[in-house]
Parts: sequence; C-alpha cells; structure tokens
Amino acid sequence: MDEAWGAHEGLGCRGMSRTDCRGDESRGIDGLMLLETNTQPGMTPTSLAPEQAEKMGITFPELCRWMVEDASCDR
Repeated sequence: MDEAWGAHEGLGCRGMSRTDCRGDESRGIDGLMLLETNTQPGMTPTSLAPEQAEKMGITFPELCRWMVEDASCDR
C-alpha cells in the first residue's frame, strides 16, 4: 500500500514497520485513514511480521538475521 510505505519513509523508519489504517469502504481510497506507524512489529510465532515473511519465502531465522544486520548498518 503506497500510503503505508509513504508513512514509513516520511517518518524515517528503517527495517520493518506496520502502519495501522481504518477505512470507509464506501469511499474507496478516499475513505482510508492512517492511524499510526508502529516501528516495533510483533515477532511472536503468531505475529503478522513473521507470517508475512514466511509467505514471501523468508524463514524466521532469516528474518531475524536481516533485522539485526539492517539495524547494525550505519546509513
């Protein structure tokens, strides 16, 4: 979703974030409201971040390794 990515970039986030939204389906994209961007997405076995990574073919250990390496990079 372009709006969530825009919030992530606009706030200067790195790595993973989760942007919560609410929407009025009858108004389509005009009814979308961003509520918050969370820079600490859940990492339990039932959390969305590991679940979404798995669907992209990224294992939990690979996800954790990427997050640590990304956090330790000096940008």
